[in-house]
Amino acid sequence: MEISRRADYAMRVILDLAMLPPGMRARARDIARRQAIPYAFLQKIIRDLCTAGFIEARRGRRGGVRLARPAESITLLEVLEAMEGPIRLNRCSREPHLCPRWSFCAIHPIWAQAQAYLEQLLGSTTFAQVAERGRQIRAMPSRNGANGATVPSLPEALTANNLEIR
Repeated sequence: MEISRRADYAMRVILDLAMLPPGMRARARDIARRQAIPYAFLQKIIRDLCTAGFIEARRGRRGGVRLARPAESITLLEVLEAMEGPIRLNRCSREPHLCPRWSFCAIHPIWAQAQAYLEQLLGSTTFAQVAERGRQIRAMPSRNGANGATVPSLPEALTANNLEIR
């Protein structure tokens, strides 16, 4: 499974806006530069994110884009599914009744657990959490880990595997 470039860019846009002070607007050209997104493509993504209700855009001298909701209320899963549709590792992990083998397949429980874990992780991770991690990374003396700096890990709640094989 690989997310599309469109979804990846949409995540970057939301993260970029989440790292701004609340209510602050950013110019699309500035987001494109900071996030290395082609400007023409960014305009389409902004339109899609506006339609999905994640951001607000205003034209003009005092225009720009900003989050339509607090970053604490936007999850990675919401944005990913708005761009890609429902995520699924394979057909049987989302719709087992469509697979003639699911009731006796030894791999099905693994797919189901991986699907549930992915949804739980992305659904419980907000852009406020990721933005905080981004701020920590920016504040490090060296972003690439040289000079002994390490990238901060995700909070334990986001990495704990508390799902059971069913």
